[in-house]
Amino acid sequence: MRVRFGNVSLPFFTYGVENDVLTATSKLGPTIENLNVPWSTVAFILSSIVAAPLHCFVINRYGRRVGIYLIVLLQGIVCVPLLIALTDASVIIQGSIAGVATGGLFVVVPIYVREVSSDGMRGVTLALMMLMAAAGNAMKLLLSEDSMLYLMVGFVAIELVVVFLIPESPGFLVMRDKLLDAQLSTAKLVCLKHDQNFVTNEVRLLKEESDRAKSTRNLGLFNIPKHKIWRDQMKIGLLLNTTTILSGCSIFLDQDKALAQLKTDIDPEKMLVPISLLLGGFSCVVLVNFLERKYLLTISYSVMILSMGTLAVYTQADLTVTSLRWVPIVALAILVISYGVVWSLPTVILAEMLNIEIRATAMGVIYVYSQTVRLLHTLTFQYLEDYIGIYTLLYLCACINIFGAIYAISMIPDIKNKSVKQIERQLRRVPILKL
Repeated sequence: MRVRFGNVSLPFFTYGVENDVLTATSKLGPTIENLNVPWSTVAFILSSIVAAPLHCFVINRYGRRVGIYLIVLLQGIVCVPLLIALTDASVIIQGSIAGVATGGLFVVVPIYVREVSSDGMRGVTLALMMLMAAAGNAMKLLLSEDSMLYLMVGFVAIELVVVFLIPESPGFLVMRDKLLDAQLSTAKLVCLKHDQNFVTNEVRLLKEESDRAKSTRNLGLFNIPKHKIWRDQMKIGLLLNTTTILSGCSIFLDQDKALAQLKTDIDPEKMLVPISLLLGGFSCVVLVNFLERKYLLTISYSVMILSMGTLAVYTQADLTVTSLRWVPIVALAILVISYGVVWSLPTVILAEMLNIEIRATAMGVIYVYSQTVRLLHTLTFQYLEDYIGIYTLLYLCACINIFGAIYAISMIPDIKNKSVKQIERQLRRVPILKL
């Protein structure tokens, strides 16, 4: 499908700016004793876990546009507590509302973008969302905290207008058996008349995809894993998300922690990590148009492994770096750039693989799982750091990335420019975690 659609990636930019504002030291609020984890962070993750299934229900029942509109409204509501005097309670409430918005953001928007994008461009449009998040995160290098708050408000206002301009997803309309509406929506996306052959053919293919899924009769949450192909697709999503969360990002995205053994602050403005993450997002947008997803993942994980091994040498507790001080800095930059490529690809791959009838449900389940893993990792990370040290943790995370690289190259099917039917034909039984 050749597509022209309203830029629904803007909520990801707002998310990046919002993340900067909410994680500012003055906005963190009280912390959990002995764990060094703010209660606002826990509230954020827990609320995203609870909200994601609700967002999935809404977009399956009322449409993708309604889901995006709710996300934008919630992002606007997040701004309200920031405009008043902060208390511990308001900080936690604010984190909870932001979590509810984020729980939908990483499920609803990728689904919509995938369903209105052509097979040739969907990888780029999906990866662009994550680049927008990195760009929003980099705004802290240019703007003050107050300026970022006003920027959030401005973008929320723009997004509210954009939502009314974008058409409903043809995939959702086909799911609801509204074929004429699906043709009109497709025609609007490709700027053609609704009765032209290209438009009717696109809707026919969507209808065939929907009918294949409906032929299994029961598409309930507990019946989806009984379908072997869908179960294998979900396992791919579960394992990729687990690897990404446990890749060591809690260490290397904290510049002070990663370069602590230099004993001097070589980057007072803390520019290295945000700029490297932005470069990684841009590299993903460019490379995903040329490389298969599994090759891009494997290469990125491999570079991360080498960079983490190099950085680990320079994080030993009894070592003060006196020579070749540029090596850990370069290693950290390359590591964050590679992570910037990797972190969005599990979402891209899932959105591309899954059938339209189960896409929202499956992605919601996997998101809930990934955030549960993130919560456990967040609550236990300080204990692990104190017990075994950053040096050992980096090597453990490098081992996890080795698993990710091997799994990606051996188990992920070819996805680039492939339809859902073509992807499903490639899938074989995944031998890891046979269920």
